[in-house]
Amino acid sequence: MQKLTDNLINTYVPQNELVFSPIGGVGQIGMNFYLYGTEGKWIIVDLGITFGNSEETPGIDIILPNPEFIKRNKKNLLGIIITHAHMDHIGAVGYLWPQLQCPVYATPFASAVLKRNLKELKIRPKFLKIISLDSNFKLGPFEIDVISTTHSIPEPNALGIKTKFGNIFHTGDWKIDPKPLVGRNFNHEKIKSFGNKGVLAIVSDSTNSNVEGHSGSEEKLRESLIKIIKKTSNRIAITSFASNLARLETFAHIANESGRIAALCGRSLWSMYKAALDTGYLKNIKPFVDEREVMIYPKDQVLLICTGSQGEPRAALSRIANDMHQNIFLESDDTVIFSSKVIPGNERAITKVQNELKERNINVVTESDEFVHVSGHPYVEELKKMYNWIKPEIVIPVHGEYHHLKSNVEIAKQCGVKKGIILKNGLLLKIAPGEPKVLGSVPSGRLMLDGKKIIHINEEAIKNRKKMLYNGSILISLVINKSNKIVSKPVISSKGFFNDENVKNFEKNLISNIYNYVKEFKNKKMVVKNIGKDKHGMPTINGRKATTFRMTPKSNLKYEINERVYKKYKVSETSYFFIKFLINIFFFILYRFIINYCNWCINFY
Repeated sequence: MQKLTDNLINTYVPQNELVFSPIGGVGQIGMNFYLYGTEGKWIIVDLGITFGNSEETPGIDIILPNPEFIKRNKKNLLGIIITHAHMDHIGAVGYLWPQLQCPVYATPFASAVLKRNLKELKIRPKFLKIISLDSNFKLGPFEIDVISTTHSIPEPNALGIKTKFGNIFHTGDWKIDPKPLVGRNFNHEKIKSFGNKGVLAIVSDSTNSNVEGHSGSEEKLRESLIKIIKKTSNRIAITSFASNLARLETFAHIANESGRIAALCGRSLWSMYKAALDTGYLKNIKPFVDEREVMIYPKDQVLLICTGSQGEPRAALSRIANDMHQNIFLESDDTVIFSSKVIPGNERAITKVQNELKERNINVVTESDEFVHVSGHPYVEELKKMYNWIKPEIVIPVHGEYHHLKSNVEIAKQCGVKKGIILKNGLLLKIAPGEPKVLGSVPSGRLMLDGKKIIHINEEAIKNRKKMLYNGSILISLVINKSNKIVSKPVISSKGFFNDENVKNFEKNLISNIYNYVKEFKNKKMVVKNIGKDKHGMPTINGRKATTFRMTPKSNLKYEINERVYKKYKVSETSYFFIKFLINIFFFILYRFIINYCNWCINFY
């Protein structure tokens, strides 16, 4: 794998050359983000997300690629081209588009999914350009052929990218499925035709490059699932990727043939289902019912289609497994089928859900037990077919961990491909003219979505969360009067520490030293000259972080009464205001008396 270089390139305008840079999607499965540049212009292929975990990014669910490099070069950015509607290819558009401000090109189904995502983020999709299946269009010096393939979602596309310096074939996510059930068939002829024009490089999906044989057909899987479900008498829950509409259609047919009522459990499933209906898919199946309606039916008539195939903690299946779902429950001898592949990195989360189910005597069926899943990515024999059709000079493997990338290069060389280049995210590669060469490293890395705010992965808040995760935390509560004196014993709350003698001694020493620390404490008043934000969007006061200031509460009448009168003279609030009223009358009479006396003296003399 090509190493990151010390030559950091912040801005770059490709002139008489063809360059490529993966900002995300290399050395990982997820967060796909690829840049192509030539003759002064750039295009982006895909803009996806990946997901966080409690160990690396505590409290963070969504991770985004860092668009800093192309943001600095956005005046030369022609657009974003989406290959298909999976979140690892499309999920970051709504979050990062405000920084890029360019057209987004997608086929009808991907456009429908993207519109729903943008609506949730309150972004109007004026910049969205719908392109036809198997069409051709131009973006500046780039000519794009959109080529239909098959995958685990409708309308997956490969891209034939034609430039002055050579042609690139970008595979996207794909497989060869002779009967995909939903969507168009694999367009072999157009792929072969593009290959005959001469291909300089192929940017190739590597997910299953270490798995022999063929990925299998959705049609054969349907037959297997029907057999499994027909011999199961109790309640059944089945989980897969929400975007796999062919699988969703299969579940609907299974429910119909086995006399079961199919219910969708999970927001993303409903979102994908509605996007499918909007674009003409899944209209020939019986409508799904809501999860709140299905539990009234007998056990042997229920089929629950759930999100959470990767063990996501907030997904429907995770909440069902720990018996925390508000509408759905499973009982002993019910069955859960995992009709999905384990994505690398999710093993622990999936195992946790499966163990929780098994502890409750719920039957768990996975692809290691029965034929319940076919992959949406090419196996070895399919990759060989693609290389024989395309006949590229160079292979650049993406969409996989290092061992996937390496296996892909080895397969390509077996098929006669002369050169394999394994990159890292953030490297800028000159593909042509001449020999391919790494020019340097561009700003890349990861951003995190924390609530509604996008922050850098090395943000201080994340560092502190990790410290608390691994080291615990100590909270000291003090009550201090206006004279900076402690008026009660400090209270120490420790989290994440074992209650042994060392901790107790530490707390005692800490309490004894607190009184010395408090002497340095000052309740300063502050004049606010300006309120602003730092480079991360955090609030500042007078140019300093707002968190460095301790606000002084405004004095109020009740507080003053309480301090000066209530406690000292033990006078009630009602009595105080009555006394104040009498005093005001007294001073008013005294004032009038003095005025009248002065007037009398003037007139007398």
